[in-house]
Amino acid sequence: MASLSEKDRKRGLVLAMGTLGGLVMLDETILGVSLPAIRSEMGLSQTLTHWIINAYMLTFTCFAAIGGKAIDLFGLRPALIVSASVFALASLLAGFSNGPELLIGMRIVQGLCAAVMFPMTLAAATLTFDKAERGRAIGILAGMATIFLAAGPLLGGVLTDFLSWRWVFWVNIPIVAVGTVLACLFWQPPQQTPARPLIDRIGLFLLLVGMTGIIFGLMEGPDFGWTTPLILGSLLAGIAGIVFFVAFEARQRMPLIDVHLFRLKAFHASVLVILLTQMNKIVVAIFVPHFLQLDMKFSALAAGLATVVAVFPFPFLSAPAGKLGDRHGSRKPVLVALAVLALANIAIGTLTLAENYLALAPALLVWGIALPFAMIPTGRITANAVPSEKQGEVSGLVITARLVGGTLGVTMGSVLLAMEAGFGSIFWVMGVLIALCCGYGFRSFANDAPAYHTAPGS
Repeated sequence: MASLSEKDRKRGLVLAMGTLGGLVMLDETILGVSLPAIRSEMGLSQTLTHWIINAYMLTFTCFAAIGGKAIDLFGLRPALIVSASVFALASLLAGFSNGPELLIGMRIVQGLCAAVMFPMTLAAATLTFDKAERGRAIGILAGMATIFLAAGPLLGGVLTDFLSWRWVFWVNIPIVAVGTVLACLFWQPPQQTPARPLIDRIGLFLLLVGMTGIIFGLMEGPDFGWTTPLILGSLLAGIAGIVFFVAFEARQRMPLIDVHLFRLKAFHASVLVILLTQMNKIVVAIFVPHFLQLDMKFSALAAGLATVVAVFPFPFLSAPAGKLGDRHGSRKPVLVALAVLALANIAIGTLTLAENYLALAPALLVWGIALPFAMIPTGRITANAVPSEKQGEVSGLVITARLVGGTLGVTMGSVLLAMEAGFGSIFWVMGVLIALCCGYGFRSFANDAPAYHTAPGS
């Protein structure tokens, strides 16, 4: 690589990392189109089918906070080679699955690997580019991620209809291989060796118990019965885990998650927006194609094409949404976008009753136009709400909030379908939650620079 200029090396690195980050985004939207085929072939229940998504999301959520430290613990090349190789192997085995046990098990392994790979994409850009170049590099990463995101439903439909649902997993292998090889070639370690980070093992354990207990209890409640000892015990253990997690983290000098940040109104309101918009994105990516195939009898390809109208605006509107927030402030764009999202979700839920795609498509398009203006400027509010020395922790929290939102989106939809409430109820509930968030943001975003205290227990 000696013949490459420094500029070309940096450009190659950001494209390689964009490919790996895009792979994670692709997995958010590509699998939803294939779930009905997997369910039919394996004879799975509705809830067990959705565990294929949530096993990945839940593992990714719990381990993302420490996954970002892998680059400091082991170095980028070793951590990336191991995590990417295991991710590719898990994708291969997932595609060969003939039952839910192996498939869900491999999804858990994929989630663990993604928790290491995904934070590396941003960390590599931060360590490689100086402040003057960093914004452009992050913009390229975000742009590539949205392209992969938008391509997911169509690619999933093509693979499922013309080859097999198994290719939805196997397509990961060449993508992760190319991204990893290029990243290792273009990566140049920073001259200054970072301090070896500490791993908050107790915090990780409590978070894992809390999230798993709550998600398992909610998803399996309709099947086992809400008052059975298993479900009540799972929910109580989950709630206790989260309570103890918050109490424990509040006393740590180097916590897994700095819970003191949530004392800031603008911060916790913006994190709530990030959580709900990601929740909404997963709901549309998973349950719109599910509805089109199960209720309207679309093929996988037709469902993928029909869902593209919702995610197609992302690559084109992400940059303008960011510029709008920079020029005119984030508060108004976010609040207006949230209001439109709430109305769009209610419209989507209502129009599912008509089972007419020509009526549904405009509501999906409006939703897709509004979502970037709710998500992108919110990052500016989040960053501005905390001191500069806390920006690194904020990045990790934003990733965690996104993942929690995705996990809750699958969980909510699965529970409502298991209770036979219908697809429309998923979007009605989503619309109400976003409307409430919009009202809370109207008050909380008015003054987003309160004082912050860092002393544990303060």
